[in-house]
Amino acid sequence: MSNLTDRTVQKAIRDAKAAGADVWVTDAAKSRGVGRLRLRASANGRVAFYFRYTSPEGKQAQLPLGIYDSDGKAGLALRDATARAGELSRLYQDGHRDLHAYLAYQEAEQAAAIKAARHAREEAERQSASGSLEALCNGYVAHLERLGKTSARAVRSLFRKNVTVAFPHLAATRARHITHKDVNLVLSTLIDGGKGRTAGKLRSYLRAAYTLALDAEYDPTVHPDLHGFALEANPVAAIPAKAFKRYNRALKRTLNESELRTFMLALNQQQTLYSEMVTLALFLGGQRIAQLLRLRPADVDPDGRTIVLLDPKGKRQTAYVHVVPLNEKALGIVTRMLAINEHKPFLFALNKVAVRPEKLSAVVAGISTAMVKDKLAREPFQLRDIRRTCETMLAGMGISRDLRAQLLSHGISGVQHEHYDMYEYLDEKRVALNAWAAKLDEIATGKTVSNVVPLHA
Repeated sequence: MSNLTDRTVQKAIRDAKAAGADVWVTDAAKSRGVGRLRLRASANGRVAFYFRYTSPEGKQAQLPLGIYDSDGKAGLALRDATARAGELSRLYQDGHRDLHAYLAYQEAEQAAAIKAARHAREEAERQSASGSLEALCNGYVAHLERLGKTSARAVRSLFRKNVTVAFPHLAATRARHITHKDVNLVLSTLIDGGKGRTAGKLRSYLRAAYTLALDAEYDPTVHPDLHGFALEANPVAAIPAKAFKRYNRALKRTLNESELRTFMLALNQQQTLYSEMVTLALFLGGQRIAQLLRLRPADVDPDGRTIVLLDPKGKRQTAYVHVVPLNEKALGIVTRMLAINEHKPFLFALNKVAVRPEKLSAVVAGISTAMVKDKLAREPFQLRDIRRTCETMLAGMGISRDLRAQLLSHGISGVQHEHYDMYEYLDEKRVALNAWAAKLDEIATGKTVSNVVPLHA
């Protein structure tokens, strides 16, 4: 039984203060070869506990246990020190004669285990983050951005709103663990909310993301962020596309000549950068706004009266080079912009930043609202309806489907075009756009222009 008590400790403190030197007190246990608890009281009133034992070399060794605190809050209470000494005594009797070395080895093993556990946890978290559904979605967006796809921004927003924010638990789930039931839950929620078209788009992009990640194992051209998901199947493939056909409403709004006349008059009255851009798109037969916005000064050839647009739309890995001739109206707009922004990164720029499509959409929406209010339009129309109007009228002028495809850069693909048909149809496109400009002048003025001839085949 130990002879150390709290009274013993307090007496040692008094003796140390009186002597002005350390006072040692050792447990008076009678057993030999088991080690003993000791304490050292200092003149400043501090008490430290030790466990004393005989080392394998036959020398006295001491292990520090901690500082004494009667409440056991700021240090070791006597009962705690006694318990710890008992543990060390049992180790010593079990054959661990060099306790310093044994405890150092244990601490090293424990530290290594903690480090390994932390590394494993961090690696699991990293793999979970990198292999999550959210990471798959982000990787697909990065792939689109690298290809220069104009849809990348809209796809990022679609994923964020309808997957990451709406279903955070699924977004954090490993992509390989996502099932068709999970995808179905996401899509059915959108449909129940009256967003069937959005659900169809989300299904299409999710399927494409999974397909690319599956192909990444064999295709080094796939973006690095889509590698390493260890996918075994595409869960979106089990959901048929035909289920969403009912939500894909074909857009048919076109402006008649009277509406187009009023629209052009409104554009002419505004005389802003945005209205000029819409006018340019109109006089170029309805070229895609996103492509016009990416025009650089270097893409303009004033002498050859052409501009070069890059069309990355669709599944193209490389953007299609689309050469568009400039009629007089378009040349005037492009020349004015070139004089202003010749040394800027974009032909249509504000403070070196390309104009956003939303600005042009707002211009058209404003005109549409005013026209409907004044009963000058049958119903509202949008920026994308202008392109449809142009092609419809071009068809009415007798311009063939093939030439319209060349003129507006849609449906141009296949082996024949990619490898053999390098003819740019520049002369045909120039004739068509000059005739189109004359047609627009005729509509704007309400007068028949003698040189506007239908181009029927």
